[in-house]
Amino acid sequence: MPTNPRPPHVSFESPLEGTTRKVMKIFGLAPIVVLLFIAYAMGGTNPVTPAGHEGYVFHQPLAIGQREFLGVQKGPISTGLRWRRYVTNIDMRVNTYTEELQIFSLDNLEVAFEAHARIRLRDGSVQSVVERYSGGDWYANNVRRPYTTAVREEVRQHEAFAIKDRSEAIAKSVLERLREEYKDTPIEFVSLSIGNISYPKSVQERVVQNLASEQRRQRMEVERQIAESRAGIREVRARGEAEAQQIEQQTLTPLFVQHEAAELYAELADDKKDGGAKARVVVVIPTRVDRAGVPQIFQGDGRDPSLAQPKEVAK
Repeated sequence: MPTNPRPPHVSFESPLEGTTRKVMKIFGLAPIVVLLFIAYAMGGTNPVTPAGHEGYVFHQPLAIGQREFLGVQKGPISTGLRWRRYVTNIDMRVNTYTEELQIFSLDNLEVAFEAHARIRLRDGSVQSVVERYSGGDWYANNVRRPYTTAVREEVRQHEAFAIKDRSEAIAKSVLERLREEYKDTPIEFVSLSIGNISYPKSVQERVVQNLASEQRRQRMEVERQIAESRAGIREVRARGEAEAQQIEQQTLTPLFVQHEAAELYAELADDKKDGGAKARVVVVIPTRVDRAGVPQIFQGDGRDPSLAQPKEVAK
C-alpha cells in the first residue's frame, strides 16, 4: 500500500527574529573592527616624502628595541600603510643661506655686510646626513660656524673701502676654501657672494677726518717740495757765482791786468770830440812800491803837467 511522503520541514521566522539575528552578527564583528582601529592608531603609518626631498625610512618598535634603518625613498612617494614605519625627510634642493656679519677691517674700521652661500646636499646622501650630520640640523651644526669663520678671515685682510671693489675676488677665495674643506662630505657649496656692505656713522666720520688729515699732509708735502726747490735754486746760483769768481781769479794774472790797464790808459789819452783829435797828457803814478796797488792818474790839456791839477780817475 503506498505511503505518503513526509512533507519537508518548514520553519517560519518572524521579522523580529531576523532583525535580531543581523544585529547579533554586526555586534560580533564590532570588537574586531575596534581592535583594528586601535592597532592602526598605535602603530599604523604611511610615510610620505615630498618632491625635492630624500626620505630616511626606519622602523620604530612599539615599546622595546632600537630604531632600524629600512631604506631611502626619493620624493614624491609614500611607503603605503605599514606598521610603525616612519621617515625623516631631508631637502636636497639648492638653498641660499645668508649670514649677517660685522668685523674690523685691515685698517681697523668696522664693516657690516652679508654673505650669501648657495648650498645643497649631494644626491643619495640622506643616510649619511641623518646618521652623521644631525639630519635636518645639518647646516646649523656642521656648516654655519666654518662658513662664517672663513668669510671673516678673508674679509679682514682688506681695507674697509676696498672690500666693495674686491668682493668678487673675496667670495671666490672663500668658495674655494669651503669646497676643499667639504669635498668628502654630503655638503656641496654651489656659489657664494658678498654684498650689502655698509659702514657705521662713526666710521664715516672717521674717514672724513682721515681724508682731511691726508689733504693737510699732502699740502705740507707740496710746500716742502717747493721750499726744497727754492733752496736748490739758491744753492745752484751761489755755486755758479762762486765758480765764476774762482774762474775770474784764476784768469786775472798780473800780465793780463797790466794789459787791461794799458788799454785803459790809451783810451784816456785819446780824446776825440767834435770829430777832431785833441792832445792830452796822462800821468800814472804807482801808489805802492811793489806796483800792486791802484795807481793815481793825472791828466791835462797839453799844458805843463806840473801846472795841471791832479785828478784821481779810478781806484
